[in-house]
Amino acid sequence: MTDAPFDSGRWCWLNVSIMRLSTSSSLALGIATVATALAVSTVLVSRTAAQKPAVDAEALYKKHCIICHGATGASPLPNAAFADGTWVHGSTVKEVSAVIKDGVKGTVMQPFAAKLTPAEIEALAKHVRAFDKKLK
Repeated sequence: MTDAPFDSGRWCWLNVSIMRLSTSSSLALGIATVATALAVSTVLVSRTAAQKPAVDAEALYKKHCIICHGATGASPLPNAAFADGTWVHGSTVKEVSAVIKDGVKGTVMQPFAAKLTPAEIEALAKHVRAFDKKLK
């Protein structure tokens, strides 16, 4: 599927051609209407999917994380800072995502699997890793 703009001229030509080929004008009109509806719905669906906004990790961080981890990731809480380069549970996107998803028992880090989608969790993991300037 392409993101090319809808070519109404091509669909008009198709509608007229269908009407000319059919012996019944009501049948031709019905077929033309269905063809047009399918074309328009295909374009709308493809554009809606393509325009879906990316996850706003910064907004999620402000909503769920800033209270404990701080605005710059330099939390005063033990083992909660991202900026200091100390990653107790691992620093890869996969490892950080697991901590966000599952939480850490015995700490204030609660699981977010029920509150966030996998895409949101991954976006947050990438966002918090950016606080540690040593990570790539």
